[in-house]
Parts: sequence; C-alpha cells; structure tokens
Amino acid sequence: MAGLLLRLLRVPPEPAAPDGTADSILVFRAGRNYYRWRMAMWGLAQFGVFVMLAMALGVLIATEAKMPPVGRMIWRVAGMCSVVIWAVQLAFTYLLQRLNYEQRWYIVTDRSLRIRSGIWDVQELTMTFANIQDLRIVRDPLQLALGLSDLAVSSAGGGSVGHAAHASSSSHTAKFAGVDNAEALRDLIAERLRRYRDAGLGDAEPGPAMVSAEDAAAEVLAEARALRGAVERG
Repeated sequence: MAGLLLRLLRVPPEPAAPDGTADSILVFRAGRNYYRWRMAMWGLAQFGVFVMLAMALGVLIATEAKMPPVGRMIWRVAGMCSVVIWAVQLAFTYLLQRLNYEQRWYIVTDRSLRIRSGIWDVQELTMTFANIQDLRIVRDPLQLALGLSDLAVSSAGGGSVGHAAHASSSSHTAKFAGVDNAEALRDLIAERLRRYRDAGLGDAEPGPAMVSAEDAAAEVLAEARALRGAVERG
C-alpha cells in the first residue's frame, strides 16, 4: 500500500548521495519520538473530526423522523457517505504521516550534505562544506521533553533547494529536524568540515569557464571557413 501511494504521488526513490567519497556516506533519520509526536498530533486532529461527525450524525438521527421519506433517504445517504469518506481519509492520512517520516533523509559525506523531505512537494537541499559557516542546535521545551533537537547548518550561499529532480533556488539554512543525536551529528560535521578545510579543498581555484554549445559550433565554423579560404588561395 505504501509503495503504491509513493508511485501515485510520484515520489522519487531514495536520494543519491551528494559529492564525496563513497566510504564517507552516512545516512541519518529523524528521531523515533519525532514520528510519535506527529502521530499524536494527527490522532488528536482525527479525534476532533470524529467528534464533529458523531454530533452531526446524532442530529441526523434526532431529526430524520420529522422528515419526508425522500428527505430521510437523502440524509441517510449523506451520513453514510460522510462516514465512508472519513474512514478513507483516516487510512490515507495515516500513510502520509508514516511516509513523511520514512522519506525524510539526512545524508552527510566528507564534502557535503543533502536533506530531502516531503511527500506532496518533495524538497531536496544540498550544501557543500565550502559554504558552511555555522552549526547551531535549536530545541524548544517540547523537543527537550521528547529528547529531540534541530541542527541548523548555515551557509553563505551555494546551497540549492527545490524539487528532488530540479533543485534551483539558493538557500542559506539546512535543518536536520527532529533528530535525537544532534550533538553527535554536529560534532561529526564539524570534524569533517575541519578536515575538508585543512586539506585546502575549500580554497580551490575556479576552473576555466564553460563554453556553450553555440559558441563552440561558431568557433569550429570560423576555423573551417578560414581553412577553406587558405586552400582556395593556395
């Protein structure tokens, strides 16, 4: 069922690792309490909807005796449809909550990091170590009680965020949301960042400018014309 839903929503498979050596790839997940908290909020919302639905059905039962036969049939059909719709959305939104947790990816290599989240709108952010400026742990009282934290990674630019298949706009903060090992994760990134900078990888000179296909074709054409002219003059 979950796999079918992922295909229907066109959620891409697990993200590719960002730039870095293969043996340095580490994948992290949000803490289990992050999932439990989201499910608790979902359960409270569903309970509220259930109470309102039960009240509406109670009013229906209390008033249907005064209705004409046609009106009574319409009210009963409407009530049954409401119950069916509620049951269907219950299963559907439960799956969405579970998949939102399972499809949250935090990937760290020795050169960069990548975060992907979302089901309806898949967001993928990649940040290279060359641009990282600050690592900060953030937690509110509720997260503290649940043993969770957010690790915010700030940069001067160079991150990209967008749909998983089309990352586009710049971003300056990457957030490892709801992790239960924020200190260890921060220390890991800080240590890899230090090694990255000690190796001088962040100070590499930019390479030569890329030449567009149109410019390359024009250059080849000009050389061909020059060669033909030289042959004709000879």
